[in-house]
Amino acid sequence: MIPLLVDGPQLEPVSLAEAKTWLRVDGNDEDSLIQALVIAARLTVESEIGLVLLAQNWRFTGDFWPMGETIPVRIGRILSVAGGRVFPANGAPVILGLGDFEIRRGEVGDAILPLSRPAPGRPRGGVEIDVRLGFGEFPADVPEPLRLAVRQLIAHWYENRGDAALSERGLPAATRALLAPFRRLRLGGVPA
Repeated sequence: MIPLLVDGPQLEPVSLAEAKTWLRVDGNDEDSLIQALVIAARLTVESEIGLVLLAQNWRFTGDFWPMGETIPVRIGRILSVAGGRVFPANGAPVILGLGDFEIRRGEVGDAILPLSRPAPGRPRGGVEIDVRLGFGEFPADVPEPLRLAVRQLIAHWYENRGDAALSERGLPAATRALLAPFRRLRLGGVPA
């Protein structure tokens, strides 16, 4: 199934005030720049580890129900399954509620177990499941090494505004080390 972002996080793992303290910045002149760096750092960390950090609403869509008992969710920890819809060939969708799904926790990620699988009737986009993903609702729910990685990236980009040598444009080594335990890998060591 294909994940589509419905609503991004309401908060960032590092607040503007925390970022300014980390950077030792007083005043408000660079608030918009620093806030943009906070968002960019969160997105970079999420991209690097293959997981969303703070609670976000996602919709998983598919033409039909996937094979197998469960539907793997590889982009984040499942906080809740809000429900779903199955679309017939004509007419109103069949609404699936909270009781139609279970969450299965696993070492390689969470999965959705549909308890009801009405057959879709249209050839494209016949099944939708709405899920809330992330480590939690609040910045304190995000593991501290990931919050530290966000702060390090903010500082790195703030201090190197386009003047870094080519070798310095990637992630700093200390940031990569903080992210390493959280990276999702596929067979062959390729990031998920």
